Amino acid sequence: MSQQHVAVERHGVVAAVRIDRPQAFNALNSGILRQLGDEIAALAESNDIRAIVLTGTGEKAFSAGADLDELAGLSVDEATPLMRAGQAVIRSIEQCPVPVIAAVNGLALGGGFELVLACTFAVASNRAAFALPEAGLGLIPGYGGTQRLARVAGPAVARHAMLTGHRFDAERAYHLGITVLPPVEPGELMPFALAAAGEVAKRGPAACRAILDAVDIGLDSPLDVGLDLETRLAATAIGGSEAAEGIAAFRQKRTPEFEVKA
Repeated sequence: MSQQHVAVERHGVVAAVRIDRPQAFNALNSGILRQLGDEIAALAESNDIRAIVLTGTGEKAFSAGADLDELAGLSVDEATPLMRAGQAVIRSIEQCPVPVIAAVNGLALGGGFELVLACTFAVASNRAAFALPEAGLGLIPGYGGTQRLARVAGPAVARHAMLTGHRFDAERAYHLGITVLPPVEPGELMPFALAAAGEVAKRGPAACRAILDAVDIGLDSPLDVGLDLETRLAATAIGGSEAAEGIAAFRQKRTPEFEVKA
């Protein structure tokens, strides 16, 4: 698709990425997902971005999910590569070496909710709402919702959400662990999210990458395997230049000056 529906703004070492299709409640199609994945990958590969905030344009929707016009009438053979490509983008965001913070400004439905679940963590305005309503259309979540929601909120909550299409408000999402801080007023959301990203950006970038790897790999591994990985990553950090700078700065009562690439 030629039209751009992903906007990027830079705020020092933090980037803000917006799904920019408000007239369609920031609905996702294959082209927008590709743009989103490409923009986030490019930011992660740059030398000056340490955290990314992902949001939607406007106050109505983070993303209302998949564009049904693209899905209607597809055969199984046609739908399979489309779903695999979308899943690959969502997974690439989940595995991004730079933390990606979802700022949920409104509706996060279907694929929009699945995108939130793949982010490093999420914050929300009090107008946010979350749901996986696909079964009501004879569909099921296809971008990881059946797997990630159960991991975050538990299998019973996930089954109930998907089987009923029940919509969580922002307060309920916070109590379920879908978002990590209490919801804020809509006008406060982006400053709030950018401040959270700024706190992340102050940390050692190599340490942040190691934490993301340890959690991501550990979730799918037996505990002993995860602990062994943590030991190796922690030892690597201790012996690295980033730790040397961090410890020296602590002793000298100054702010550490971490290099972006360690």
